[in-house]
Amino acid sequence: MAAYRQGDYAGALREFRAEDDPAGAFALGVMQYKGEGAARDPAEAARSFRRAADHGHAGAQYDLGLLYLKGEGVDRDYREAARWFRLAADQGYDKARYNLGLMYAKGDGVAKDRSEAARWFRLAAEQGYDKAQLDLAFMYLKGEGVAKDRAEAFRWLRAAAGQGDGEAELCVGLMFARGIGVAKDRDEAAAWLKKAADKGYARAERYLKELE
Repeated sequence: MAAYRQGDYAGALREFRAEDDPAGAFALGVMQYKGEGAARDPAEAARSFRRAADHGHAGAQYDLGLLYLKGEGVDRDYREAARWFRLAADQGYDKARYNLGLMYAKGDGVAKDRSEAARWFRLAAEQGYDKAQLDLAFMYLKGEGVAKDRAEAFRWLRAAAGQGDGEAELCVGLMFARGIGVAKDRDEAAAWLKKAADKGYARAERYLKELE
């Protein structure tokens, strides 16, 4: 890692290849995937990730799941992607929990199950993962996989917006403007819509003009 931090990618590769532990195999896979110190090689990255993943490395399990999801370095296989995401998710890896939730929401590699999707989204959302907070909020707005609850939707949107998610800021602004899940508050609406508009959300600019 010292060699890697100093930009000595060739030296880091040699060291990681020599290490016989999951962390070294994972780091090697990351470098192979990015093309650091050698030509980019997703297939080699997949092999390195698998060595680490087979020894329980959550980050490697997640990244291997991504390769199967995208079909990079391995044949695309949603079932394998879901399997590796679940192993990482069971270790508390927030992004894996979120991606597993997406797979249940879409029925990719697993039977479509909105309730199960909401469960995984909630686990990731409770860890502070903004994308999960956003998708869980939409499920509460629509009543998909959970009982429709606008106040709960607002709570999760507010959590994501507090982390700077532009879409969540837009939605929070609209909910304040229209009194959805929260009491109407024009000033709060304008403040959140302005945040989203500053991130390039054209709809936020339109809604701001409507408030004027």
